[in-house]
Amino acid sequence: MKILIILATVLFSLTLNAQDINGTYHEGTDTITFNDYNVTFAVKSNDGLGIIYTGEGTYEMIDDFILINTEAYTGAKTKIEMKPAEKKDTLQIQFFDDKGYSIKGVRAEFLNKSGKTITLDTSNDNGIVLLRADPKVVGVKASDLLYDKTTFDCEADKDYTVYLVKNRVLEDKTVVFKLIDKTDTELTMKLLSTDFNKKNPSASHLQKLDKKNKETIDRARIFAKPEY
Repeated sequence: MKILIILATVLFSLTLNAQDINGTYHEGTDTITFNDYNVTFAVKSNDGLGIIYTGEGTYEMIDDFILINTEAYTGAKTKIEMKPAEKKDTLQIQFFDDKGYSIKGVRAEFLNKSGKTITLDTSNDNGIVLLRADPKVVGVKASDLLYDKTTFDCEADKDYTVYLVKNRVLEDKTVVFKLIDKTDTELTMKLLSTDFNKKNPSASHLQKLDKKNKETIDRARIFAKPEY
């Protein structure tokens, strides 16, 4: 009986893998588009906080797992502008959203050349963070719960304006879905990781990831092609 169950599972995985996935699928506001082996997506996180992950790249399948290797994103991304500093002894960073409204509460970590945090602060009502000039500071890591994250180099004699998009743009990451079921019009999948950093992953690595996911948030999504 156990052998029959294992055989059925293997055959199910082979069936899923044998079928090409093409077209655009939706689940609420989430979308994922397969075009041959190219993929673009905009999907919410599993935690219910409203974070939207966006990215594009190519995909491969290992058993019933879809691995998307994201590349440079061609959609809206965080933009950083710099200008001569207004005050020679002060570094100023101002954060806006992509519509030009200032963002309060952005966490700014000031980094040394080793990438370690020297100090940190959060943006005020005007989206501004100020830091007295420190020659040890060579970079800034900015993050907010609902906006994109970014890390950039900084110079002591420059001020920076940062326009954060209201998505988490995933570039040079490996995103993992588990494909549970597939029909001509629907994909039932689980988002397992947006940053899977295992090199040359095997099926056993992915099964361990799936098991770990089940212990926290185990949410299946049914993505459907629109009816015309």
